[in-house]
Amino acid sequence: MSRSPASAICATRHAVILAAGESKRTRPLTSHRPKPLIPLLGQPLLAHILDEMVGLIDRATLVVGYRAQDIVDTFGETYRGIALRYVLQEQVNGTAGALLAVGQIDEPFFLLYGDNLVAQADILGVCAERYRVAGMHVDDARSFGVLDIGAGGRVRGIIEKPTDPPPGALANAGIYHLDAAAFPALAQITPSPRGEYELTDLVGLLAATDSVGHHTCTGFWMPVGTPWEALSAAQFLLARRGSLSKEISPTARIGVKSQIIGSAVIGSGCVIGTGCVIEDSILEAGAEVADGAIVRHAVIGAGARVGSGCVIESSWLDNGAIVGAGASLRARVFDELQPTANSAGLLSREQLCTRGAVLGLGTTIAPGTDVVPGAMM
Repeated sequence: MSRSPASAICATRHAVILAAGESKRTRPLTSHRPKPLIPLLGQPLLAHILDEMVGLIDRATLVVGYRAQDIVDTFGETYRGIALRYVLQEQVNGTAGALLAVGQIDEPFFLLYGDNLVAQADILGVCAERYRVAGMHVDDARSFGVLDIGAGGRVRGIIEKPTDPPPGALANAGIYHLDAAAFPALAQITPSPRGEYELTDLVGLLAATDSVGHHTCTGFWMPVGTPWEALSAAQFLLARRGSLSKEISPTARIGVKSQIIGSAVIGSGCVIGTGCVIEDSILEAGAEVADGAIVRHAVIGAGARVGSGCVIESSWLDNGAIVGAGASLRARVFDELQPTANSAGLLSREQLCTRGAVLGLGTTIAPGTDVVPGAMM
């Protein structure tokens, strides 16, 4: 296999990705699928994470749990030249428990969470030392684990959700570089107050005997911990393609006088009626938008149907959802929200705080209904 420029910079060829949790916070999008399979621009979330490691690693160990077989069936044994191994975390007891389930790895490896979109540059950034973690600048670090950095830039540990973080605090980005010595240290971790074995405790244990460095993130960081964050991740990936990028399947049908504005992905078998407006949105395979409907900054899932004259703004319609004629899912800006994502400037704060509605699998909205902004159904 020919090596990419990235692999020439870093000799580490293995990554562990934690993707076992049930993720109740992302319901209704995860009521019928595991979080790694949430669709983003026609690909599962996990595929976008793996895309950033193509050419960097040869193999990935995926720790799976909730609906594990769905993930195995989707990805199989390889992904874009990366060999995949699956480990079942039978007892979902925290992130450290997930790594412990992997068993001993006798080589350096990356460790990432399976619900954060991160840049390859920041994965490479933790490769420069035996033990290194990534930290990122955020506007408000109180909702994050924060790197405790001492003399010489050495990391002493991770402080969970400090009430008064120091100026310039770096939030834990969930990108680690570790090696075989991590596994004996895992055995020393005790349950946290919420009864879980936390990966963040591992950093402190390693720092007690070895040097742990840090990398300050320069790329993007898009978490997918709620349906709204999934929508932001989809909007980010769309914006990343460019403001005029349009991917329209040759099997899609678009009616006369309909406009596709900005960036868009229109999947196979989609039907868009007459006089519609589709702006900066994603229509998954088989989605239908009837005459005169307006869809802006939204995800319309596979087989979902938007009735004539509807207005859909900053919303996610999961597979098979139906919005009756003349109904409105209008959005508003929730100024009180504090965004956690770093979109590398591609999304504004206003975009990250704008919410319409999230409709779960097969949800039906009656004709003429005005759905309250921020609703999840």
